[in-house]
Amino acid sequence: MSNQGQEEKKLHKEKLFKDVVPRSRVQLDIVKRVRTAIENLPAELPAKIISYQDVVRENGEYYLLYRGSENLQPLAEYLNKNSANSQEIIKEFTEILELLEDVELIRKLFPAGINAANFWIDEDQNVYLMPEEMLRSKRNYKEFELEIPLADYFMPPELIAGEEWNLKSYMFNTAAVFYYFLSGETIFSDRDNAKVLNKIQSEKILNIKALVPELSDSLNELIMKMLAKEQSERPDLNFAVEDLKKSVGENDFKLEPFLERENIVDSKIVKKKRRNENIKLFFRQSWKVILFFAIIGGGFIWGLSSGSPTTITPDHSAAEVVNYFYEGIATKNINLANEAVTFDLGEMERMISETHVIEKMQQAYGGGLEQGEEVNEVYSLENLEVVELSTTGDKYRFRASYDFNYRDREGRYSNQVVDQLVVEEIDGIWRITAIEGDFQDMIAGEYPWREE
Repeated sequence: MSNQGQEEKKLHKEKLFKDVVPRSRVQLDIVKRVRTAIENLPAELPAKIISYQDVVRENGEYYLLYRGSENLQPLAEYLNKNSANSQEIIKEFTEILELLEDVELIRKLFPAGINAANFWIDEDQNVYLMPEEMLRSKRNYKEFELEIPLADYFMPPELIAGEEWNLKSYMFNTAAVFYYFLSGETIFSDRDNAKVLNKIQSEKILNIKALVPELSDSLNELIMKMLAKEQSERPDLNFAVEDLKKSVGENDFKLEPFLERENIVDSKIVKKKRRNENIKLFFRQSWKVILFFAIIGGGFIWGLSSGSPTTITPDHSAAEVVNYFYEGIATKNINLANEAVTFDLGEMERMISETHVIEKMQQAYGGGLEQGEEVNEVYSLENLEVVELSTTGDKYRFRASYDFNYRDREGRYSNQVVDQLVVEEIDGIWRITAIEGDFQDMIAGEYPWREE
């Protein structure tokens, strides 16, 4: 894609209703709307933006008059069938970012953001931006070869939350578009727009380098910073522009057409990312329903999956019983945990049972796990250390310390937990008869990650 140089002064025309011609009354309404939009355009526009001048009627048909190149086609359609040089795409990225300096103009011309469908390319591979009002008419009355992603796929999270467009919003928006042009994939690829908007607000975006391995680490880092969910974490515009200019030299490679890159979506890392996104979205949207059925059906499912025979025998030492107890907690095996103690586990028994059911449902919803993958656990117990404090023949006292990690809809929590346990011999088998400290609080439903 070469640089445009100076904007061509010659006027060109194109049919306003190219593939679909509405009724006469509708035509008049659209022509009126488009003429009003043209009148509201600034007299002088950057050469990068197609400058529309008027709507005229010839031989019974309406034509748009504009200054620029002939035979324009959507850039996405071009990239779908043709290879491109990465340097040219990055240069286009830089030029669009430079346009953001006049954010008031951009807000006027692109009130729904600068999206993939706004980019058009001519026969000489010069790229232009089509103002939103003109694109709207084209979308309604022109048939596109490619289903170009809609604005929702490039929407910054703050706009979804109801805020107004600003410079940092357009930066995220533009970075999301060029993520698509460079990789052939939108930042989230669901067909359901509601899911896409939900993920933009809550899920981590896959590093573009996973889709375009040739991309330099520095450019990958810059793009991902521009796609940060928090506006304060996105770089300043001047910094981003200068960094992009520096990255051109180290990113010179051929980008295959989108059609030839579809196998990237089937790669293991992308499939895993997409599946995990959908699992988390499912649980976030369906938490109360899942919990209800977990409580109702937990006993039945638990009976099917955890009816294991007695594990603790007279051959096991007091220290082994303590370790069995925490193993039962960590693996959500309530039978094993209960077998190790002589007292009621209270609220922790409910948590263990419901967590077991939720994680089983998670595995089922995710279609099974590949080798090396892990369940998104509701809680986990890690770094267990058990120390014997004292012994008096038929009674032992132990101290156990470990990290207890928990997640819910509000976030993830990690707490250092310390317990003291009394283990006594009952009917020839060592059992935990008392527990003090943090775990005793959790039995009572007082969890360390919840504020008093």
